[in-house]
Amino acid sequence: MSEEALYNAKGVEITTKVARFGGVTYQAANIGSVAVYVAKKFNPIAMALFILALGLGWWTFELSKQYSDSVSMVFAISLACGVAAIAVQLIWPKLVSTFVLKTSSNDVEKLESTDLEHIEAIRRAVEEAFIRRT
Repeated sequence: MSEEALYNAKGVEITTKVARFGGVTYQAANIGSVAVYVAKKFNPIAMALFILALGLGWWTFELSKQYSDSVSMVFAISLACGVAAIAVQLIWPKLVSTFVLKTSSNDVEKLESTDLEHIEAIRRAVEEAFIRRT
């Protein structure tokens, strides 16, 4: 039985007999389980807006000690940046997909990417290797 390539991209090669992740190779017969997890991470734009809101809030505090006229405008801008940061994080979070492969010898291979299609293609290829080895 020859070794047929099921997936080969971005440093990952899955065949009917082995799974290669960079410099590490696992025999398909020793793979115990695979899983894909999707997690929400902080959006960099939301983080920048939040830091801007904190900076403007601090500036509002400093202005309130000396001037009372311009405090309300700076506070309103600070509040708007804070609300915008929360809205951006809720509407447009950064999604990170993690592929987890566990072997019978308790080795664990994790591969993280923002490309869910790449991660799902790896999972499907490993599952196809499971099916073909039996």
